[in-house]
Amino acid sequence: MKLFMPILLGAAMVAGCAAPALAASPQQYQSDQERDRERNTQAYNDGYSQGQADARSHAGRNDQATTQWTKDDDQRAYRQGYDSGYDNIINNGRAAAAPDATMPHNDQQARQFGYQDGLAAGRADQMKAHNFKPEDHDLYKNGLHGWSSTLGTKDQFKQLYREAFVKGYEDGYRGNGPR
Repeated sequence: MKLFMPILLGAAMVAGCAAPALAASPQQYQSDQERDRERNTQAYNDGYSQGQADARSHAGRNDQATTQWTKDDDQRAYRQGYDSGYDNIINNGRAAAAPDATMPHNDQQARQFGYQDGLAAGRADQMKAHNFKPEDHDLYKNGLHGWSSTLGTKDQFKQLYREAFVKGYEDGYRGNGPR
């Protein structure tokens, strides 16, 4: 019994010291994730503002991220924000991916599916505090949600779907778009 007490006391001390270290690890990861998300969102917002400024001043497109944004994810977010901001001014605030009555039915289908899927994915990523990464979603990668052989070639459908997916994702991530 005398031998058992020191062992039990030693085990309790080891467990007591290890528990705070283990508990701190997920919190640190959450903090890193939040920091990355914040930086990524700021890159998108900076790009959006610069895109609007360039469009208002009739400057040519220049979606190259400033030297402030060095990570690939941040540069991608900046470019997507820039394009969205520039297009917003050029199109007078109209959604570029919105189906048009003069657009062939095949194109409307691809754009409708892509936009709606992107809108949902963007909202979900924003709510889960994920980084701005529309290209990481399986629906974007596949690009064929809603496709059938009556809608034309897969390649054409994918291109239109992905363009609309990114637009929908941007709107969803920023909290815009239809509810």
